[in-house]
Amino acid sequence: MDYVIVGNGGAGLTAARTLRDMDPAASITLVDEETYPCYYRMRLPDYICGWKDRDSVFFVRQEFYQEKGLHLLGGRRVIRVIPESRRVELEDGETLSYDRLLVASGASPRVLPVPGSELDGVVYLRTLDQAEDIIRRGREAKEGVVLGGGLLGVELARCFNELGLRTHYLIREDRFWPQMLDATGSALVEEALAEKGIILRKEEGIGEIRGSEGKVRSVLTSSGEELAADMVGVAIGVTCNLDFLEGSGVETRQGVLVDDRLRTNIEGIYAAGDVAQAYDPVLGEHRVVTSWLNALRQGEAAARNMAGEEVTLGGVVPFNVIVIYGLPVASVGQDEASAPEAEVIRVHIPGERIYRKFLLKDGVLVGANLVGSTADAHALETLVRRQVKVRSLADKVAQRDFDARALVRELGLA
Repeated sequence: MDYVIVGNGGAGLTAARTLRDMDPAASITLVDEETYPCYYRMRLPDYICGWKDRDSVFFVRQEFYQEKGLHLLGGRRVIRVIPESRRVELEDGETLSYDRLLVASGASPRVLPVPGSELDGVVYLRTLDQAEDIIRRGREAKEGVVLGGGLLGVELARCFNELGLRTHYLIREDRFWPQMLDATGSALVEEALAEKGIILRKEEGIGEIRGSEGKVRSVLTSSGEELAADMVGVAIGVTCNLDFLEGSGVETRQGVLVDDRLRTNIEGIYAAGDVAQAYDPVLGEHRVVTSWLNALRQGEAAARNMAGEEVTLGGVVPFNVIVIYGLPVASVGQDEASAPEAEVIRVHIPGERIYRKFLLKDGVLVGANLVGSTADAHALETLVRRQVKVRSLADKVAQRDFDARALVRELGLA
């Protein structure tokens, strides 16, 4: 059996490992534009800040591929998929034949569409090379501006701040991460940022980036104010890497549309990770969910199905966990905007930065936020994804000592 995997991130690497365990004699080839072994993207900010060393970024070492008999084509790009002959074409003209193909090509940062966005000094953070570039620039930069009110935006602001830049953090909305956090949760994060000297500017965007001799010099904000900047960090979302699928017949929307076994509409082709658009049982629609947990879970499920098992994913649920200057924050499932009819339960411990919010529909947990303590995050994700109707859950979650992990064990879901 010949397996080809486009992508060497969490989903691709997990699929390759699973396939090797299931089929010791198979030919398994991974194709990736980067030259590195698989690494944790979520550790890049800590590496930039100097809180973790470079080695800690990697998920596996280079020798892992040799030991497992995996053929990694690093620094190569797939430009076309030809299902009729079960081949993929690389940019250098080489073609690879496959019996089963996994699309795990991930996503790329959304480019800021304003004048000056092409100037030297406008940076994004998705790859290890980009992290290295930010570290290099940070040695000389004095002033920084970051745009993006979500998790990567706040991570970039932390990076700039820790590199010693005077950091203006622009959020186009009225508070930090309003897509998931309510006013109380956002305020706790904003307090932590202010204590570290980050200058938060809400309801503010970038209208233009100005420069001289091809380099960034300042930012003109949406309110007309000019801010000095040697480096501008942009984190306004991602787009799935789909260009090489054009003309293949593989159905795509925001991502590659897959069923609960990670199959596309073309026989023999599967998709997993940040590029896959899988079914969200809570929201009741297919959606792209970009998280490490989902990438690993989808990579394994896809591989098992590629190897002949019949394994269902059980849907995808948004899941994010982050630590912002010592303040843990987690978001699971839906928010109030997407579930306006849900019962909302809030637990805020006065005098402490501990806050919990739960959304319930007909006794089923459909979303949760945790600030200050995220130990229950994975257990809550299980409850949301499995859509278990839990009796008296409303009474339980309101208690200060609520333990979602114990509840999951009690329900036999662990």
